[in-house]
Amino acid sequence: MKLIQILIGGAALLLVSSVQPQTPDTKHFDKDGLSFDYPAKWQMSDQSTQQMQFIELTQGDVVIRVRSAREWLKTPEKEAHAKKIFQEDYVSQFAGQLEQAGMNPKRSPVTTQIAGADANGLRVRAVLDGAPGGMDSYFRIISDRLVNLSIIASDKDVTKSAAAWDTIRNSLKVEPPPQPKPSPSPKKP
Repeated sequence: MKLIQILIGGAALLLVSSVQPQTPDTKHFDKDGLSFDYPAKWQMSDQSTQQMQFIELTQGDVVIRVRSAREWLKTPEKEAHAKKIFQEDYVSQFAGQLEQAGMNPKRSPVTTQIAGADANGLRVRAVLDGAPGGMDSYFRIISDRLVNLSIIASDKDVTKSAAAWDTIRNSLKVEPPPQPKPSPSPKKP
């Protein structure tokens, strides 16, 4: 009898410890099907539009952006178009701003994990105020929506912000598109 109580108690403890509850150190964003955790000390700004969700998180000189197209991407053509706008054009605009400021940005491909799966991206680096830095921008299709995560900071600040970055990208979720309700079949006489 005692052994059963110990086993049940151990299983309950394992179950409780495997769930990641929100702590006083984290906050939870959940709106319009997009959700993620982020550090409570970071400032959050929701700049969403009808076309995309755009959440910006900042602390000091570090900016993390979570952007997601609101449109469900049901075809390869729509996915390619969203990738061009949300990833390729976004990175090109950032690199263009650095070039206009007289810097010589370098691009390189990078990968990371977002919501437990591989996400491709681009790293743009230049010397900013005497220190290397720039933007890492990643994208992934989750539940038929394109999600773009980017971090803009000096390389030193990116390293310091690794825990915040990991919290956001590992907790990110997108609800699946609504499923059409089946039509009732006509009754046969």
